[in-house]
Amino acid sequence: MYIIYDDYLLKHNAGAMHPEKAERLSRIMEELGRWDKISELSIIRPEPVQTETLSLIHKSSYINQIKEYSKKGKPVYLDADTVVSQFTYRCALLAAGSSVKGIDLICGKKPGQSMFFALVRPPGHHAFSSRGSGFCIFNNIAVAAAHAFKRFGLEKIAIIDFDAHHGNATQDIFYQNKNLFYISFHQYPHYPGTGSLEETGAGQGEGYNLNFPLSAGTGQDCYIFSLYEVVVPLMSRFKPDLILVSAGYDSHRLDPLSSLNLEQESYYRIMRVIRDLSYRYCGGKLGIFLEGGYNTDVLGGCVKQTIKGCREEAGERETASHDAGQGCKRIVSKIKNKFGISDD
Repeated sequence: MYIIYDDYLLKHNAGAMHPEKAERLSRIMEELGRWDKISELSIIRPEPVQTETLSLIHKSSYINQIKEYSKKGKPVYLDADTVVSQFTYRCALLAAGSSVKGIDLICGKKPGQSMFFALVRPPGHHAFSSRGSGFCIFNNIAVAAAHAFKRFGLEKIAIIDFDAHHGNATQDIFYQNKNLFYISFHQYPHYPGTGSLEETGAGQGEGYNLNFPLSAGTGQDCYIFSLYEVVVPLMSRFKPDLILVSAGYDSHRLDPLSSLNLEQESYYRIMRVIRDLSYRYCGGKLGIFLEGGYNTDVLGGCVKQTIKGCREEAGERETASHDAGQGCKRIVSKIKNKFGISDD
């Protein structure tokens, strides 16, 4: 697996008390550095994304706005939680550039690894085409998908988002696109207030947007049950050329910004299912992007478990859980009816 990372990303400063802090990345890298498998990972430095590529997702006026705000040298607030400071523009360019680097590495003609993990900040899935929000400046995973479509001619891409907060901007960007299937697991109701069962796409994109609105306290059994009962059959129908993951670890039970109930090992189990889908439909091509996760005592371990889940042999399968709870099963039943998934 390629690990795409640059120390420069530590320079983005949202404020001393802000949960999206440099320590998130430094603690992850410390955890990976202690791992006896670190030598088997290829650590790659990104380049800043080119404006032409960034403009596939973001309006030029917004890109220039972030650039000018960074020049001010003092914090500028896009909203109550989203800060642009001196190094933000350059960091955001590198974060989006990581998405381009990852796609080039796994989709190019030169043989190599088939998976990458972009360890980046600022995160991205709350960044709309013309505005940032929810700590996010540029939508890194959306840039990756747009780049893959344009440069490599991919026809179908799936994005699976397990951040505790609904990826409202990623959904918005691709809401009318039948070639991108967006799937989100998130706490609901919770910030940003979107992500209901009724949001299933529009126009040509109708039926290509799926939300799992999970109640507080939901644990890993619901995630695994939902993946097998809904995501696996939908992907067998969609057959993506590439799977991308918005990996948010604020769904861990100790995270201060949500009330979900995953453990570190949960991400291992989730990624085993997603990894199997990537082998089945994409030749193993899988890109992962760091989104949320604000308890730095567990964040590194969560990332390591995610990578371990990707590194298992393709023939080893996760087993579906039937202990998901009645609330989860009701949601899954509604989704199966809405998306025409049979129990066969």
